Amino acid sequence: MIQPQDIEFHVPPDADHTWAETNYFCLTLPEARLMASVYVVTRKGLGVQHADVIVFGALSDSRAECLYIDSQQHLPAPEKLSDFRTPNGLHVRAFNPRDYHVDYVGHDGMELHFDFKGLMEPFDIHDPNHSPQAQATQAGRNESSGFGAAYANHFDLTGHITGSLKLRGKEYAVDCVETMDHSWGPRAEFGMATMGWSHAHFGTEFAIHWINKWDPDKPGAADEHSLAHGYVLEKGIAYGLTDMKIDCIHLGSVLTGIEAEVTDKRGRKYHLLGTAVIGAPWVPYTSGMLYVNMMRWMLGDGRLGWGLGSYNTSMHALTRRYGRDRNDKLVKITS
Repeated sequence: MIQPQDIEFHVPPDADHTWAETNYFCLTLPEARLMASVYVVTRKGLGVQHADVIVFGALSDSRAECLYIDSQQHLPAPEKLSDFRTPNGLHVRAFNPRDYHVDYVGHDGMELHFDFKGLMEPFDIHDPNHSPQAQATQAGRNESSGFGAAYANHFDLTGHITGSLKLRGKEYAVDCVETMDHSWGPRAEFGMATMGWSHAHFGTEFAIHWINKWDPDKPGAADEHSLAHGYVLEKGIAYGLTDMKIDCIHLGSVLTGIEAEVTDKRGRKYHLLGTAVIGAPWVPYTSGMLYVNMMRWMLGDGRLGWGLGSYNTSMHALTRRYGRDRNDKLVKITS
């Protein structure tokens, strides 16, 4: 179970360069066809922090076609995680594990101000009372987390976001339901696991969120994915997932569609179809490549919703699979 003190850093005495603490917030503005995110990685063992703010406005395979990027590494690590400011204009306050306020004043007149109010208890993926997939031992936790030791400690939280976004001379009202997360543990940047982290929101009373393992080398598309953790949120209560079937459509690096069926611990099944509306590559780690989308979701009963679809791949895995020589020949790794 997540405790009130978990809004602060968790730094072991032997923290090295791999120890990381992360916060991620996403905002969707469907009417304006915009999506924004705020991501912070702090490595207290090194005394540094990475602050990343980005706005997406098109479906693209190029980072240059994002509407806004401010991604700065090696900023000084703050003393507190519950209330900190970064040199690039970000101010994050955590009042408790459910409620946050974020302010950002960047370059080119860009500003972002919002409140995040949790709609549920933070979902601890390693608490068996939350996730039926939880494992008791640390080795089991790392194996089952969906992201290895990087999710050795991790919670997901769906919330209501209200605020404003100023971008390229125009101001937009923000009023959406989205999901944030918080992680702490060893997170080596090289060789990160391939995985998915996605969710669909249908108002403040119903949402579906999941973490899935992903093995692109499996022979069939539907066999590539398996459930790590997730939940169905209904009227403030999260019901952990027990099963998931998922199929994704990729065009090169671009994630264009997702079809999923999830089963929660009550035995209830839900079918989802997701279509990518906007998205682009996201590179919060130089040895990795993520593709993130704002998805338009249709639930099996016809309800329409919005949310994030995201997939992570390490550059090590990509170059092993797709690396070519100067003659444009695929060079396979044989050992």
